[in-house]
Amino acid sequence: MRYLLDTNVLKEVGKPDAHQNVRRWLDSVDDNELAISVLSIKEIFKGIEKLRAKKPDVAEALEIGTSGLVAAFSGRLIVINDDVARVWGTYLGRSDKHVVDKGLAASAQVHELVLVTRNTADFQGLGIAVLDPFKASPVRYTA
Repeated sequence: MRYLLDTNVLKEVGKPDAHQNVRRWLDSVDDNELAISVLSIKEIFKGIEKLRAKKPDVAEALEIGTSGLVAAFSGRLIVINDDVARVWGTYLGRSDKHVVDKGLAASAQVHELVLVTRNTADFQGLGIAVLDPFKASPVRYTA
């Protein structure tokens, strides 16, 4: 594995009219190089639950799709272990902003992954490699 996909990238891929640069970048990377975090799965299920009261059919379809996503990433699902928790806690000790993003950053750091996200600014100063696939020519840099 080389890349950790942020939730905003996962959501984009699920759209029928997904951003062409994201599609192009994903097509250039072997699926086995991609990983997702349990934190992203949590964020997606949170959104599904909020949608359930107003649009139960849509929520049900999204839940089925998300279960398929988890199955597709079997063996490439990043969990929160003690090493990730330690780094995450260190980040939060410096600033409580962007709690989930800092968990993703800690996961990327511990597992030596490039974090793939649209929100690169949220990861500045954390010392991890970040890539924005929404840009025409995605640039990898250390945040």
